Amino acid sequence: METNTVFFVFIVRVLFLSNWTYGERHLSAKIAENADIGQQVFRVLPTTPRSNEEVPCDIIDGNVHGRFSVTHFCVIVVARPLDFSINQRYNLTVNVPGTTETRLIDIQVEDVDGYPPIYNDTCEMPVLGKDISSGHVAFNASLRAELETEIQPVGCPPNKYGLACDQNCTCENDARCHGLNGACKCQPGWKGVVCDIPHSTVAIIATPSDSRQVYIKSSLTLHCKSFHLAVVKMVWTFPNGTRRRLLGTQEDQIRIESIQSEHNGTYTCTGITEDKTEVTAYYEVQAVTCPPGKRGKLCEEDCNCLHGTSCDRWAGCVCLSGWTGKLCETKCPDGTYGRGCSGECSCQNGAVCDPSDGQCNCTEGWYGMHCTRPCLSGRYGWRCRQACDCKNNATCHHVDGSCTCAPPWTGHRCDVIQPETSPLPLQISISLSLTLLCVLSALVAFYKWRTGTRMRRDEDQEETQVLLELKSMEENLAQSLQPGWLERWERKAKDLTLGDLIGQGAFSHIREGRLRTANADVTVVAVKSVRSKDRLCYRAFYREAAMLVAFDENCKEHNPDGHPNIIKLFGVITKSTPKCILLEYAAKGDLLQLLKQQNTDNVARLLGSFLRYAVHTSRGLKELRRLRIAHGDVAARNVLISGDDVAKLSDFGLAHDVYTTTTYISSGKNDAEELLPLKWMALESLETRKFTCESDTWSFGVLLWEMAAFGEEPDYQHEIRLSCPRLVGILRQGYRLQNPPGCPDRLYDVMKSCWQEDPSARPEPVDLEQKLTDCLEEIDPLFILEKVTTL
Repeated sequence: METNTVFFVFIVRVLFLSNWTYGERHLSAKIAENADIGQQVFRVLPTTPRSNEEVPCDIIDGNVHGRFSVTHFCVIVVARPLDFSINQRYNLTVNVPGTTETRLIDIQVEDVDGYPPIYNDTCEMPVLGKDISSGHVAFNASLRAELETEIQPVGCPPNKYGLACDQNCTCENDARCHGLNGACKCQPGWKGVVCDIPHSTVAIIATPSDSRQVYIKSSLTLHCKSFHLAVVKMVWTFPNGTRRRLLGTQEDQIRIESIQSEHNGTYTCTGITEDKTEVTAYYEVQAVTCPPGKRGKLCEEDCNCLHGTSCDRWAGCVCLSGWTGKLCETKCPDGTYGRGCSGECSCQNGAVCDPSDGQCNCTEGWYGMHCTRPCLSGRYGWRCRQACDCKNNATCHHVDGSCTCAPPWTGHRCDVIQPETSPLPLQISISLSLTLLCVLSALVAFYKWRTGTRMRRDEDQEETQVLLELKSMEENLAQSLQPGWLERWERKAKDLTLGDLIGQGAFSHIREGRLRTANADVTVVAVKSVRSKDRLCYRAFYREAAMLVAFDENCKEHNPDGHPNIIKLFGVITKSTPKCILLEYAAKGDLLQLLKQQNTDNVARLLGSFLRYAVHTSRGLKELRRLRIAHGDVAARNVLISGDDVAKLSDFGLAHDVYTTTTYISSGKNDAEELLPLKWMALESLETRKFTCESDTWSFGVLLWEMAAFGEEPDYQHEIRLSCPRLVGILRQGYRLQNPPGCPDRLYDVMKSCWQEDPSARPEPVDLEQKLTDCLEEIDPLFILEKVTTL
């Protein structure tokens, strides 16, 4: 994995102001918050022929936390890491020797998207011991071809981070350094990019520190301590309302020996300073599960579940998909799969159905979601990975690669001509003709090799590398792609005419374009192109292209013209720069912007209008579910509205590039820094980073909330920048997004049904479509929803 390079913007703008005060000169400058240590901010003295002479200037005021220093030549430079979220402005007073005036310099810190990196606990790696060195992973050609290699991160030695553990951590004061992106997780009492700024606060430190290890009847210690804060009184407040007051102490701890239900609730510790300032810390205890292997009201019954199954306090063994029985000891019967073995397999041509998810493991010669499609011409065998070697226009069998020869050829590969009894002159003539033909063929083959072989080899390697990465991301998707998929969807750059820019992000920009098709027609398309030759950009590009190709080629078994509620793919351009994905053009833009533009005077009428788009989106999700493809980022920003007012799911790979900070966080998985939409993610996805059709249903519930809130960002307990562990804790306590003002209770009930903790309890898209139609009729009885035949 390569850590994303942050492009440092070192643009320092200096403005000499005209307002003067006797003995003072007012100046200003700007500096990006991600500036390097030592980066020049401001030259106090003007540049002259004597600028190289040392002038011992001094910063006498305003240098909060020592973020800046001054060189021997009176140049202000960055001395410590800057952080826009902590301090956006510094007013420095600089004394210049030999003059009667001081310089008052106003330095503004500029915010930089994606900086500082965010510490994400869900994708952290263990820290290796000092004596353990990290190795290097290499692939040979056969492993790449088989796509069977998996990379498992094992962590870095102390003070190192990155995929190759070759970068130095900069965290201070015992802060934890993230093994993937180098972000710092500060200890209580510290803040800042590298945790070097004192933070006057009170904190509760729990032992065990992981709230998931706090069980019924287990022990818990809560240690309250003040940091950089002189408190004269400390007050504990317990869930039952009682208090404990302590005088003249800076820390205290309480211990619960055997946690029971009455111990659950919020514990607060308040530090009070001499000037009556109060600083409060909170800790939530929610022990509702038994220790591993125990069940029952008092957690005294043993629970001997098999095959890694979890034990529920009340229900006992909760079997994983593919298993059944009291102890989950029995595999699902043949032809069934899933939780409770309730799914019915639909695999064909002797394929084996995976009992956990119903995925078909095709036999030799077949591919597709249900193994109904024979290998394409020129391919055969398992997953159609073998290339046929039949010669002279012979037919290759898709199962075993056997050749059916065309006359007059014979042999295993049809490369031997059948002998015939002919007069000697005719035999000589045939021999000479064949010799001449062979020579000409060899010359043509050599010419083609010189002009095209290298290009084809590069394309094959590129496609193989893409499939290798897709294998690590989505096994189902990689299996659905036939060799040559990139070439089949390749379009010529000369057939594309680019128009105006209609959107852009950190990794891509989108232009309106006109594509000339094979029948000479011209189609308006949206051209999504890669902005940067960065690994992350290319990875997102190929992921979206692969997802759309897999969807299109499998969808056409039922819908030859594609699905009306999923954006259509017209092709890709990869043989020229920039690389492009050619998509259906949606004239009305994305749903989020439409929501934000509305005047909310008539909420009911507007909701009725937008719920129509929700019905369309549910139909798109229904088709993805049929194909067992998870979108992974269902949100209003990723729903496009066509010119004829139809909502279409879009952005299967590059959706994350426009949004940072509160909307997405870094994950650091799969060889590249990816961004995750925290507030739209299902609880199980936050914990495991696995996306399923059921997690798409959760995200769809958040999309409904966006509609009812007319484009506002989801708000959990009024916290703007939630960390992943914090959000998991909130959701585990049962907290969900609140009902937006003016939203009907019936619609909010639909949202809540999407946010059930158990994924199997969430409604399927077909049920959501019906529920939303009912809501629509209730909100606006005069609004007519067009009827679409179920595909």
